[in-house]
Amino acid sequence: METRKPRVSVGLPVYNGEKFISEALDSIIAQSFEDLELIISSNASTDGTDEICRAYVARDKRIRYYRNETNIGVDGNFNRVFQLSSGEYFKWASADDICGPDLIAKCLRVLDSDSGVVLAYPKTRFIDEIGGLLDWNDPGWDLRSDDAVERMRYVIYSGHWVNLFYGLIRVNDLARTRLFPPYVSGDYRLIGELCLRGKLFEVPEYLFFRRIHPNISCRITDPDRQSEFHTGQRGALELPCWHLCLDHARTILASELNVRNKSACIGMVIKRMFSERWLLLNELHRAAKYSVRRG
Repeated sequence: METRKPRVSVGLPVYNGEKFISEALDSIIAQSFEDLELIISSNASTDGTDEICRAYVARDKRIRYYRNETNIGVDGNFNRVFQLSSGEYFKWASADDICGPDLIAKCLRVLDSDSGVVLAYPKTRFIDEIGGLLDWNDPGWDLRSDDAVERMRYVIYSGHWVNLFYGLIRVNDLARTRLFPPYVSGDYRLIGELCLRGKLFEVPEYLFFRRIHPNISCRITDPDRQSEFHTGQRGALELPCWHLCLDHARTILASELNVRNKSACIGMVIKRMFSERWLLLNELHRAAKYSVRRG
């Protein structure tokens, strides 16, 4: 007999998250919307993460737990939890952060009422290691325009927090993207792909609490550590600005936009590349030094 599929899948990728994961899991299983499955993928964790997760599996039949025997990188693990999901809607969750109890319900209400929205997400508060509110602001992503070119323009030129991925996404649309690529700021590529498929809507309530602590990804500045974080391998060549600009171009060319709108969007990518030409040149210089060192 076919197993009934949940309406919502929540995917939680984690690596050595024992410090905060219990709070994160508690906030998910306490959602007011209960027709969900929770998929956890431990990325070869070496701390107490796996034991904590197994204890939650024993408590709640909606939870499924997997462990990668080798580190596949944060982006590969984010993609893995989606690939293991079965729901009509999908939400990523973080082992560091906390979801308000009505997060899924409020986002689902938006998606059910407007077929033109592919992703709905709440406003964000930032918290410290012990849960205290920080005086940080997240401008969000104003991608409610009916014009796909205007949505893409915002994505190409913006560069702030990507908390929107902790909202709720239509699986049919997400499955038609390339998901997360293994490089710094690769999540902007996925935003670009989604925004050409429909609108992204911010629910005007603070229902997501993002934790700021010393080990979060935005505080990793060493290129070798960044490479290891994203790919699971240390020392790989990193050209993130080049990758993102070229990926935006591929997204645009493969989209259903007409030729005029594709040309307009490609022009935006070229303009961004010109404004960031020194960064692009620095990446090429670093690549040349890397090749000499490896040679």
